[in-house]
Amino acid sequence: MDHFYLKLILLLLGFYFVLYLTEFIARKMLKTEKKKFWSNQYVNKKHLKIEWILKGVLTSGLVVVTYFFLSSKTAMSTWFTYFLLYQLFTTVVLESFTAYMEKKYAPRRNQYIVTLIIMLVLSGFILSIITAHSYGLIA
Repeated sequence: MDHFYLKLILLLLGFYFVLYLTEFIARKMLKTEKKKFWSNQYVNKKHLKIEWILKGVLTSGLVVVTYFFLSSKTAMSTWFTYFLLYQLFTTVVLESFTAYMEKKYAPRRNQYIVTLIIMLVLSGFILSIITAHSYGLIA
């Protein structure tokens, strides 16, 4: 556990920098507005309702999966890998739906491309953690 927190902070800062830089470049190239940080910007009421339903279903799925893993004698690294795969699935589902609604209903037509680019960066980050065996952060 030497330098665990330092590695974790550096990993998260590096990821945030790459995500911010990618979003900044994509928005400048596609001439779209920047979204507010940590806020959901729904295109319309339909988008709001369906996304909250999706979030509820996906969160319920996470609770069920967590229950099964905690009731079995599975190694923590295996459970963590499956949790990251579930996060990947959740990210792809929610961001794909957001991109679809932005393409269909948003007044800014290029907004969905930026959303898809951000989804790819997030997915790449999650996959890199899984394939690099969590960068040595978990045993």
